[in-house]
Amino acid sequence: MSRKISTVGVCGAGGSMGAGIALVAARAGFRTISYDVSNETLVRAGRQSEAFLDKSVDRGKLTKEERDKIVSGMSRTTCVEALGECDLVIEAIFENLIIKQELLKRLDAVCSGNAIFASNTSTLSITEIASGSRNPERVVGMHFCLPAQLMRLIEMSPGILTSGETFSTAWEWTKACNQIPVKTQDKPGFILNALLVPFNNDAIRAVEAGVASAEDVDRAIKVGLGYKMGPLELIDLIGLDTQVRLCETFYPITLDPRAAAPPLLKRMVAAGLLGRKSGRGFFSYEGNAMFGAGQMRYTIIGTASKSFPVADPFVSKATTAPDAEIVIYLDAPLKPDPARAAILIELGDESLAEHVGEGGIPNVLGFARYRNGEDAPSQLIELVRQPNAAEAAIDAAKAMFESAGFPVAVSSDQIGRIINRLVLPKYNAALRFLDEGLGTQADMDLTCKLGLGYPDGPIERVVRGGLANHYARTKALFDTYGMSSYAPPRQAIVAFNRSQGSGGSRSMKGQLGF
Repeated sequence: MSRKISTVGVCGAGGSMGAGIALVAARAGFRTISYDVSNETLVRAGRQSEAFLDKSVDRGKLTKEERDKIVSGMSRTTCVEALGECDLVIEAIFENLIIKQELLKRLDAVCSGNAIFASNTSTLSITEIASGSRNPERVVGMHFCLPAQLMRLIEMSPGILTSGETFSTAWEWTKACNQIPVKTQDKPGFILNALLVPFNNDAIRAVEAGVASAEDVDRAIKVGLGYKMGPLELIDLIGLDTQVRLCETFYPITLDPRAAAPPLLKRMVAAGLLGRKSGRGFFSYEGNAMFGAGQMRYTIIGTASKSFPVADPFVSKATTAPDAEIVIYLDAPLKPDPARAAILIELGDESLAEHVGEGGIPNVLGFARYRNGEDAPSQLIELVRQPNAAEAAIDAAKAMFESAGFPVAVSSDQIGRIINRLVLPKYNAALRFLDEGLGTQADMDLTCKLGLGYPDGPIERVVRGGLANHYARTKALFDTYGMSSYAPPRQAIVAFNRSQGSGGSRSMKGQLGF
């Protein structure tokens, strides 16, 4: 059973998240009271909200009458007592447990005994926050995604003492606002940040370790996985200082090494490189330059390719001329030739060093067209270099692939290259969370698709690519680096063992039926 909600209060409405939540409530027809300790930030947020609504009118998403009705239903205050008439109060204040608990004590004193308090926390425990209220049964987690007025996903988390009526009322309210609620447990990071914070840190560590540049990391993730933003671009957007705060909150609770703030991140924050808001983070926001090179002829030796079907246009456009500047080896023995601009060896999961030794050959590079297990290959080419690789060879190979329509990300010669090194720990975490009951497969996949704009969820992607394939790739990484985040998850081990049993080499794709 749920209660009726008519008036909604938003604490911290002077900030971007709070202002967005206030818009969500007012747009759905609820009388909305925006509260903040600073009138200046409230006024600024009010102007930004009205500008957003004006754009909605210009784009035909609202009529002027609808816009005016929304604005008239919103009010601003710096007096917490004004929230006394609210049926629902949503806090979106600073991510600090003590500050949030103090706010709940103040709300207890001014709100009715039936008012529901919702926390927009992204990392803190709802149960711990609720302990600041004398009515913890009326406290619920309601995590919006930024920007709240555009992102429909809301992670709904009951605390240990949250009543069924409170959760049901809050759930129905989010649906009345045309949002999409997903239920998750009261665990650090819920679903979204439990997957995102460590993943973003892994991307930073890849740059720090020299696996690839920031540009190549993001290019690999966006092209290979179809993400709308790369992890480093996203960190620049939310702010490097915000990522540090998330780590400082998340790591002491989970003790997950992947959640600890990377040293590079801390150094960049100390240097004032905070991302978009400072004009520079992992990228500069004062303009970008691009360069290109003329296309070179290439010849192909061998026919068995993991990257290119026989009829692929890239294969058919290869020359048979003996003096082609670039030679590509597909499952064929390498013949070094220092006269070539570049020699490319197609790789599977192995390193380039297995073909040329650790010393390497300056004009010999590895490459692989990224694919997710049994899926069709993506457009992304991961170009593998060794420390002594000639820059001219890299430029020639990039120009050749890019002129053929294949974006290129350059990686050092390490198992997993860029994408698998970064995403497989996230997929492992999602499978582990499934075992732990953090959420259903449907809810975890939906959370990532709606909250982060992913084209597919982590679990559906692993199952589609084949759990036995996932086992092979994670085991290779675990054997190489020894990090627990790469250890094959239970479901993948089961799938691999079954594939080696009476069913022989049959595909395990989708066999677990999540």
